Amino acid sequence: MSFFGNIDFQNLTYTEKVIYNYLKNNLDKIPYMHVRDIATEAHAGSSSVMRLIHKMGFDSYIDFKGYIKKQQTVKNEQDSLFKSFSEHDFPDNLDEILDEMASQIVASDNLIFTGVGASGLICDYASRRFAGIGINSFSFSDVTYPIASKLRNTAYTFMISLSISGETGEIIEVLNSLRANKDITIATITPNPSSTIAELSDIVLPYNVEERRVGLHFDLSSQLPAVFLIESLTEKVFQMTKEIDY
Repeated sequence: MSFFGNIDFQNLTYTEKVIYNYLKNNLDKIPYMHVRDIATEAHAGSSSVMRLIHKMGFDSYIDFKGYIKKQQTVKNEQDSLFKSFSEHDFPDNLDEILDEMASQIVASDNLIFTGVGASGLICDYASRRFAGIGINSFSFSDVTYPIASKLRNTAYTFMISLSISGETGEIIEVLNSLRANKDITIATITPNPSSTIAELSDIVLPYNVEERRVGLHFDLSSQLPAVFLIESLTEKVFQMTKEIDY
């Protein structure tokens, strides 16, 4: 199958094959070139270039350039999707922070995740993942739940809050209600390390992500970095508990 459509490459003339290969290998240049520029670069005539473009099913060179621009836009969108985050989106001491959090989790009697909206869904996933490796964990997004009273006479608890903005009012209220309990250590995973929620936490695990919202309340920000951190943390804890068992 042809790169540009259903044209049969084998049925092209030698000159057309040369032009075709030039077009295929220089897609980023085409939107900024004239027909005569392509002809010069491919060592062919302008009429040969246009003959090939018509064979590929385009009525004009302008239509062909429009198609190339559209394909490049789609490719760029796909590239950005597969490069949603990289190592540069996390702190240089990421491994150190994860080790500290993992140690706290292993030493705790309760592991609690809290967040609302999309972050709340990630909390549910995190809680289930840790429960699967034998950690007493649960999550809650109902911020009216009397969590402070429930934990008042319990043993050591490690809480992890998740928030894109770091300014979620409901989570701030929850953390404020728990600060007085010395048997609770609070960590937060957030892109905003200078936020109120981060300031209320003992450990902050920051990351970079573009905050995207539709209207006032619907959050389209990617949760992939948070999921990556949760899964990395789970693996750290799993390896630590295996060593203890041995």
